[in-house]
Amino acid sequence: MSTITSDYSGLIDAILRDDRAAVDDLSSDLMKRVIIYLRIRMGAPESIAEECAYQAFSDVFEMIRNDRISDRKSIFKYFLTASRNEYLRFKKIEQRSDMDPSFSENILPEPAQQLQNLIDEERQKLLKKCLQQLSDSNRSFIMTFFSSSSVNLIEISEKFNFSYAKTRTLKTRIMQELQRCVHKSK
Repeated sequence: MSTITSDYSGLIDAILRDDRAAVDDLSSDLMKRVIIYLRIRMGAPESIAEECAYQAFSDVFEMIRNDRISDRKSIFKYFLTASRNEYLRFKKIEQRSDMDPSFSENILPEPAQQLQNLIDEERQKLLKKCLQQLSDSNRSFIMTFFSSSSVNLIEISEKFNFSYAKTRTLKTRIMQELQRCVHKSK
């Protein structure tokens, strides 16, 4: 469905009623427009524009799910702003990492490094216990990240037959759940 106007209020309704077909259709058009905006107006490379747009979509998706969007008619503008802010945040981190090579390692750890940060000797048993509390599908999914030194979200999304946005969101949620579980179990 190609939408000429920037009224995506139907996307909010589709998300709230969990109509995946409508969400996919409307979000596809929206994502294309946001990526074009980031590429043309912000000068973002294609891959970075996609990453920032998907992250912004993931964030806004959660806000919609939690019914925290008040002006339904301005959702397109909201996505543009969220994507632009995500790109500016990326640029800021990139600039800092150019000045200090260790900075990017501390801010954006690779998933395997995230596991190493989460695990120390005293928490290893707690993490194993928390992993066992996950559903089989979530445990299998997150172990894919932990077992690989280099992680490609696109490949993992294809492996699990998820969208890129769902893959990224699910990874973040499971990591947060594990961190909460380990922290609570201390």
